[in-house]
Amino acid sequence: MLEPLGLVLAVLTVAMGALVQGSVGFGFALVAAPVLGLINPNLVPGATTVAAAGLGLMSVFRTRGDPTDWHGVRWAGVGLVPGTLAAGVMLTMMSGHILAVTVGVMMLLAVIVSLAGLNIRRTTAAMLAAGVVSGFMGTAAAVGGPPIALAYQRESGAAIRSTLARFFLVATALAIVALVAAGRLGKEELWAGLAVLPGVVFGFLFSRRLHPVLDRGWTRPAVLTVAAVSATAVLLRELL
Repeated sequence: MLEPLGLVLAVLTVAMGALVQGSVGFGFALVAAPVLGLINPNLVPGATTVAAAGLGLMSVFRTRGDPTDWHGVRWAGVGLVPGTLAAGVMLTMMSGHILAVTVGVMMLLAVIVSLAGLNIRRTTAAMLAAGVVSGFMGTAAAVGGPPIALAYQRESGAAIRSTLARFFLVATALAIVALVAAGRLGKEELWAGLAVLPGVVFGFLFSRRLHPVLDRGWTRPAVLTVAAVSATAVLLRELL
């Protein structure tokens, strides 16, 4: 599937994505998916999801002793299913362009509200809703991390990384099932995803060096920045 130069570029791309997600807690798809799509459209979404699964497993292992909000993971994970299905239905009723622009605007508004000081209480209903929105955004615009990350923005870096790691592992598992069922993840995509895993490993291992910096009060600004960049990237992609 990949020529030597394409493989090198893909490995470097997933390394950057893994560096961002390994340090902040999310952002792999934001960094990796657009560039991988330019290198070879066949890398998205199948091979990218395989790489994300490897990253998810490493993240869960690294954070095994860190505090985790299992209540939030459980209910947000439940919310992924209807959110994903809703986006799938809406994609059949309106253009993906309109949905993606809507997602970008929603994310920017969420960041603005967060900067204004609103603190989200992580009740069962709130986390279920966050999971629904995440599933919807992930399906409509391939950016599903910000809704969950914003819910935990005021927690410690360790708690954010640990909780998001488990949530994204659930999300990736659901995505793999859906892609296999849709015929978008077969042997070719599997091998391509495995081929770029060295980049994932390198970026993820290096990301630990950023933890001491982020954990000195920079985790929340990093979360808000990545969320804002995600929203802006989606809007620029659709409007330009």
